[in-house]
Amino acid sequence: MESEKIKQLIKSYEETYIFATRQLHDAIAEQILGKEGISFEQFLVLRYLAENGESSPNHLATVLHVHKSAITTKINRLLEKNLIHKEKNQQDQRSFVLNVTENGEKVYQACEQKLEELVSSWVEILGEEDSEQFLALYKKITASVIRK
Repeated sequence: MESEKIKQLIKSYEETYIFATRQLHDAIAEQILGKEGISFEQFLVLRYLAENGESSPNHLATVLHVHKSAITTKINRLLEKNLIHKEKNQQDQRSFVLNVTENGEKVYQACEQKLEELVSSWVEILGEEDSEQFLALYKKITASVIRK
């Protein structure tokens, strides 16, 4: 591919990443999470626990691709809000595992429903075929980045 075309792709990616990703993040945070008083990153922790069951902080840091110190802050905020709770790990009494509370499950379900409604409205705008093509391309890009 010619050099000028590559430069255009880089510029386009930069604009899309900076603008679209930030707008997406802000839309989710404002429309869905702001009402529940949690950040997008806290929601990702809550969502993982709600969908996968108990987990250790180390495992959460790994699957969410964040530093262990960052996951501690997110966990503490969710504990303060009574959305998750911790208990001793039955296999290793020196550590603990995290679970979603009943209140956390309610918040997760409410946020998930709003998220589905938001994404459905985007699919309506793009159309099903363009949405599927976008996801296919996004998966290819992700796989390419992971291989490197």
